[in-house]
Formats: sequence, structure tokens, C-alpha cells
Amino acid sequence: MTIKHDLELVDSSGDDTSVEVLNPQGTFPGIILCDHASSAIPPEYDNLGLSEADLNKHIGIDIGIAEVVRLVAHRLNAPAVMTRYSRLLLDCNRWIADPRLILAESDGIAVPGNRNLSEQERQCRLDTYFWPYHAAVKATIARHAAREPFAFIISLHSCTRQLGAEFRDWDAGTIWHEGDSLSHALLSALGHRGDLKLGDNAPYSGIGGSFTIDYHSWGTGIPACGLEIVNDHLATTDGQANWSGRLIDALSSLAAQRQALWTRHNSTSADEPQHAAGIRS
Repeated sequence: MTIKHDLELVDSSGDDTSVEVLNPQGTFPGIILCDHASSAIPPEYDNLGLSEADLNKHIGIDIGIAEVVRLVAHRLNAPAVMTRYSRLLLDCNRWIADPRLILAESDGIAVPGNRNLSEQERQCRLDTYFWPYHAAVKATIARHAAREPFAFIISLHSCTRQLGAEFRDWDAGTIWHEGDSLSHALLSALGHRGDLKLGDNAPYSGIGGSFTIDYHSWGTGIPACGLEIVNDHLATTDGQANWSGRLIDALSSLAAQRQALWTRHNSTSADEPQHAAGIRS
């Protein structure tokens, strides 16, 4: 398997308390990943010195997305892999050399438990929480691809409406790097009602790298993309149910065209220039 930036897959027997796998034998052709599913912190870290209120903000969790993943995975019988601990403990969607892997401050909020970490503590968190999650993702993809010749990967996230001075007026947007075939199909499926403002590689762009997607799909032939839903859509159970319904319909559409998606994805060289961020209304 070829991975962007020559980063090798690391296998780890790990500790399965750090990761949750839903429907490991699920029959739906799409695999769902959720890097920021929880605000929990292991007891020995004393909430990293933060209040429960701060941990439950967007800095600690992708608000509402775990509930959406559970509803969609259950309805579609789709395999899903979810983190069990907060992104503030360690962000499973960052390259390990990225200074944002473990933040001492996020959106203006200091994280005392992440200050002045020793290399030993950093490595401990990688071994205990990061690599076991990615080992579970790797195993889930391998198991699923062995029985589904046209598997695809969707990584689900939510984001805050406003980060600092930046206001996001999108309702949702895709994230992609190697190829845009799955992204375009997902945007088309989500946009058919005409009531959403959708971003293409926006509000976050995957061009230049998006860790989980690139790490597990780059060079494999498997179409993959992320989706960011603005979290004010997911703040209530009604909002979560609404977006679950939208995604169930959209992912079912992707499943029906998965062979064509594979053909389009694999007919475009990763070395060819791809267009960057855009907006679809």
C-alpha cells in the first residue's frame, strides 16, 4: 500500500477500549469513520484540567456527529469505526508530526493537561489511543474490502459555525485529496432537494493532506472523502435525525453507483491537478 508522504501503516494490537467498531460484519458497501466521536477523557488525566462544559464544546468533540453515525450505521448495516476519547487528548486525524496533534490551547481555551508534555507522555498517548484506532480502521477496511469489490470510505465530522473571525455559511462540505469522484457524487446526492449550501473541499480543504482519509485510502483504489456538517444542524435530536435521513438516502445513492465511482476514481491520476475549494448551492 502506498501512503502519501511515505508514512508507513503501523500495526498495533492496541487496547480496544480506545476504539469502537460498529457492525464489523456489516453488509453495506460504504465504511464510515468518525475521528472525533467523543468528549471523554480517561480518569487518570483529570479532564486535562478542563470543565465538562469545555470538553463538550467543539474543541473537545465533533458535536452531534456520533449520534448521526450510530443512526446511519444501524439503518444501513454499515461498518463504522469511532474514537472513544476526546480530540483534546490526541487528535486521531492529524499527522503525528503535526503540532496540532496535542493542543495546549484550542479556540482561545487553554488546555492545562497538555502543557509541557514529555516525549514519553506523547508516545504513550500515541501507543494507547492513536495507533489502536488506526489499526482498527485498517482491519475494518481490509475485512470489508475482501468481500466488497467496490467499497468506499466516508469520514464524518461536524464543525463550528464560527471559528475566530471566520464564519462558515455552508451547511456542509466535503473534504477530498486524491480524487473528487466520491465527493461530487455525495454533493449531488445531498443537494438534490435544493435546500442546502454545500462546499466542495470547503470549509476545510483536503488538498495537501487529510490524515485519516489519506492514510487509509491513498493509492489503494478505494474512493474516499470526508464530510463536515456545521454543528448547529446537529445540536438537537431532531437535527441529528434529519441529517441521518439525508445521509442514509445519499449513501444509498453512492452504493447504487459504486462500480462507476470506482471506475471514475481510478481513471484519474493522483498526479493530475485537481481543482481546489468551491461552493455549490
